[in-house]
Amino acid sequence: MRMKRLCKGWFDCTYPDFGQMTVWILISFAICLAILGPSHQTGLRADSATLISFFPEQILSSLYVYQALRVLLVVAAIGWALKRGLAWTPATTSVCFMLIWALRMENVANGAHIFHVANMLIFLHAAWFHLYRVEIVAACQAGTFWQLKLYPRWVFYLAVFYLGIFHAWAGVTKISTSGLDWGNGLSLQLWIYLWGWQASPFAQLALANRLIAQLLQTGALVIETFSFLCWFGRWPRTLVGLGLLGFYTGVLGTFVDYGFHFNAILVALFLLPFEPWISGRAMKRVTSSDHKSPESVLQKDGVAT
Repeated sequence: MRMKRLCKGWFDCTYPDFGQMTVWILISFAICLAILGPSHQTGLRADSATLISFFPEQILSSLYVYQALRVLLVVAAIGWALKRGLAWTPATTSVCFMLIWALRMENVANGAHIFHVANMLIFLHAAWFHLYRVEIVAACQAGTFWQLKLYPRWVFYLAVFYLGIFHAWAGVTKISTSGLDWGNGLSLQLWIYLWGWQASPFAQLALANRLIAQLLQTGALVIETFSFLCWFGRWPRTLVGLGLLGFYTGVLGTFVDYGFHFNAILVALFLLPFEPWISGRAMKRVTSSDHKSPESVLQKDGVAT
């Protein structure tokens, strides 16, 4: 019975404040990716990096294809932000984002996973807008978009699920590749010497003592590996969110140009209690506006409307 209620809750809807704010943030990330110039390194392609690796070399290495996708991404993202052409703009934004980042990953020797989370969350929110486009367009035309429950809970729950599995898989991969000795502290110190900002307080702390570096590194491994606990309610979600934000703060404060700002923002947005707070404010806003409407005043005075 509890599982039935839980599954039913996935298809309940709330006011769109949180979802729309998230879409605007994700669209800004998409435009950031479009502004980011192409990075093509020369040399033979050693291995497949993405699902489009089977594309012909002429496409994978073509700057014309890359530039065309950048333009199309910006056009579609702006259309989505303005709620225009919802039959194609959300889906086009998502597909262009995937292809641009995939092309970039196919043409570099070592790639970062700085846009993977944004990519999946854009896909989820594009699916929401596409599936609910008739209701959203009708609400916009009637001027009632902010007064109707149009944000399905499955979008939020799937985003939390993905954040949990994305970070947990990162921890599991480290353990499966390097064993529990991954967090030995020495490797962190070497990374800082090679690629870090050594003047950073986090770097100074890690370089000062190997035991401290080991504790920081092992702590990060534990936080990542057990990130799936965010699936089990608001409080576990908040604790995991705080742990991951601490991890990202240390990474961004030490390896400044790693670009995990996008991941950190989305972790904060979905794992910290912003959604219930924003949804609660939306509920109060709608309730307050209903009470102040002329129809509700007439009904309160006993006058039929």
